[in-house]
Amino acid sequence: ANEIPALYCARQMLVDEALNPLGLSRRINRPPGFPAALIQNVTTGCTLVLNRRAVAMVATSSPPAASLHDWWCYLVVAAGGGRVISDDAATVLYRQHPANMIGAVNSMPRRAIAALRRGRAIYMEVLRQHVAALAAQPHLLTPAARAQVETIDRALKGTLLHRLAALFMPGLRRQTAPEMAGFWMWFLAG
Repeated sequence: ANEIPALYCARQMLVDEALNPLGLSRRINRPPGFPAALIQNVTTGCTLVLNRRAVAMVATSSPPAASLHDWWCYLVVAAGGGRVISDDAATVLYRQHPANMIGAVNSMPRRAIAALRRGRAIYMEVLRQHVAALAAQPHLLTPAARAQVETIDRALKGTLLHRLAALFMPGLRRQTAPEMAGFWMWFLAG
């Protein structure tokens, strides 16, 4: 009953349709956690493992329509004070093919192009839905996470100054500087 919620995720060996190696998935450079989970998912569902306490938290939560299952698990566990364990070892073969719903894009230029194609509106809508869903379920959150969600919510509904102030929240960081720069532009634009 006193078990700490925990989520495990790992890198993958990316392979083509014939299972020929294409390389490793991206390394997680910054420690995963909250509030970083609000602005970037670093988990991949095919490697995700939850302990019983984390399963119970996720099972009693209500994810928003725009959320991916792995991202929602990461958000709930991290915001609930759980442990997020990221394994640098590749634990599965992750087959890449033209029909992949999402797939793994390893090249930074290709990731940037994919993000630009999806666009700011989709990214910001997912962020808004995650913030609203977490705010509506405060029992899932630690007091610190609750305050962080409230700050981001106010920023999303407020002025440019509110959004600018929220950007300096400790821990609100994406994995790389270029990703962070893109987030700043989209977040400040509202």
